[in-house]
Amino acid sequence: MPTSDEDSNPRMVDAEGFTRVLNRPRAMVAFVVIVFLVTVVQALSDPLSAVLQGDIVWDYRIPFGVVIALVIAGCAVQSGFLLLSARFPLVAVLGTTGCYLALVAGLEIPRWLGALPLVVGVAVFFLAAQRRAAAAIGWTLAVIGAAVGILSLWSTSTGAPPAVAWSFVLSSGLAFAAPVAGAAALGIWWARRMNSLRRARAELAAAAAEHEAELERARMRERARIAQELHDVAGQHLAGLLSLADAAVDIDVLDADQAAALIAEMRAEGRFASASLYAALRDLRAESDARAEPTLDLRFLDELLDYWSSRGMHVVARVHAAVDDLPAMVSTTAYRVVQEALTNACKHAPGAPVSVDVRVSPTSIRVAVGNEAGRASAPSDLPAGLGWGLTGMAERVDLLHGSLTAGPVSTGGWAVIMEAPLTAYEPTTPLLTP
Repeated sequence: MPTSDEDSNPRMVDAEGFTRVLNRPRAMVAFVVIVFLVTVVQALSDPLSAVLQGDIVWDYRIPFGVVIALVIAGCAVQSGFLLLSARFPLVAVLGTTGCYLALVAGLEIPRWLGALPLVVGVAVFFLAAQRRAAAAIGWTLAVIGAAVGILSLWSTSTGAPPAVAWSFVLSSGLAFAAPVAGAAALGIWWARRMNSLRRARAELAAAAAEHEAELERARMRERARIAQELHDVAGQHLAGLLSLADAAVDIDVLDADQAAALIAEMRAEGRFASASLYAALRDLRAESDARAEPTLDLRFLDELLDYWSSRGMHVVARVHAAVDDLPAMVSTTAYRVVQEALTNACKHAPGAPVSVDVRVSPTSIRVAVGNEAGRASAPSDLPAGLGWGLTGMAERVDLLHGSLTAGPVSTGGWAVIMEAPLTAYEPTTPLLTP
């Protein structure tokens, strides 16, 4: 058991609870004054009633007025020890207990002092509310044992018959132990409740912080998705617009019909690109939970190939198995790879033939897009990209535990190859040739 208030290694378990009020001087002084008045009124009620009735016979060794003054002073000192309950609760417990025992043994008027054990109980409550349960129980038992022991010694020293002395010890000991033990139990319960409340608050704060972080991550993912969609969709239409512009350069200026048709196509491409940009900007501004439009997948591959064929690209496609029942994420990723590869072929190898090969097995998918060498373009003719093409494709495929390779081939062209498992369990081994 610790020997001092500082050696007990206290754990402040009620910093935000009831004992926080004790750190406010005015509140604590008011509390102590109330306790003092209550104990004084209780202690003096019997003798003052006897005086008023005129039937008091005073034969004590100490004059009646001195006893009254000492009782009032003792109650004041005992209540004053409660001022230390916030910072030095053990000192408050020992001080209030000492005052009670000193008044009992010194003035020999135990029946007047029935309220003083309650003050000790208040101090014990504050001790139990601020210390570990084991320490609070230990100090409570020590205080009760010490008080009962001192009462026993004083009672037997008065010369009273043993039966009377031990009857007094029993009644006074119980009168002291009951409020002190009850206060300790109440303080331990209070401390546990405060601990539970503080843990709940901490968990709530942690959950709120995690929720906010998850919202931020969701916002970042959504912005990345919008950026990728913007790159995939708007980039495709802008590339088509550039290919039409290249074709317009080569036509005969006198061929008005062909020029008008190209201008109409360019206008349509511009509208498609504008619509894609508008949709992306709308999503960025959106604050509701409105769902985005469904993402395209390999079921729409024919429409994608028709789009580029209508722009003058010579595309040969071979699909060696049905793609209608592919997992949604796999099919969508494969479609985006084809879309990006065709867009890049239009940018960097205009006029070159392009091949698209899709092979689906029971466990995996392989998509290869290759183009032959196109006509050389001056650096200034190449469209400036956002740098998301290959990186975006690789990130999409990596989510499937698949592989993506892109690079030149021996024929002078370029090939993009995606391989991914349909169940995304095992990574695939990349193939370097289309």
